[in-house]
Amino acid sequence: EDVSLTEGLTSEAGVAGTQFVADLFQEDGVFPPSAPNDGFQEIIGAFKAGKTAMTIHHIGSANGMVEALGDNVSAAPVPECGGGHWTAFGDESTAVLSSAEDPEAAWKWITFLSTEGNNTMFNEATGQLPVVKADSESWTLHPQRFVQATVDSLPFAEMLPNSSATADFVNTAWPTNMQRVLTGDIEPAEMNAKIEELFAE
Repeated sequence: EDVSLTEGLTSEAGVAGTQFVADLFQEDGVFPPSAPNDGFQEIIGAFKAGKTAMTIHHIGSANGMVEALGDNVSAAPVPECGGGHWTAFGDESTAVLSSAEDPEAAWKWITFLSTEGNNTMFNEATGQLPVVKADSESWTLHPQRFVQATVDSLPFAEMLPNSSATADFVNTAWPTNMQRVLTGDIEPAEMNAKIEELFAE
């Protein structure tokens, strides 16, 4: 059963998904013992130090990983689970807001950023990948194996909900409540209910 952040989180399938993650830590011991309290730096640091074998991140950490681990590190699309794949796409993007004072000028700026050569310079500054094929095909700022894993992930990459609640979900609601689930402070159903409530507001 498909479950999204805005629909189905408190269903049996939604709670089972969160329980599965909790069991990976509590029962199977496949997360580091420090996982409930680890932030991004700790997660990446443990991977670079060889304490963890896999982690999920975007291409922004590729060069640091290769600097630390050389040819012993690579990337792959997220594994299939329950008959499908899912990964987040586009946490950084450009858009013309409906409230823009000069939508035409905003569109011209986005067009400029999205043209060949300009898109390369933009992404050299942001550390992400070009969206223009002519620029991505000659991209050398990240190892090709990481670029290929990113390209191979595009068919099942989706945006997080276009909602003002998404920032709160990413920064606070999910990490805080997932920490509480991992430590046994709350049940998976309670975490899912809190997230569902956040997006229902």
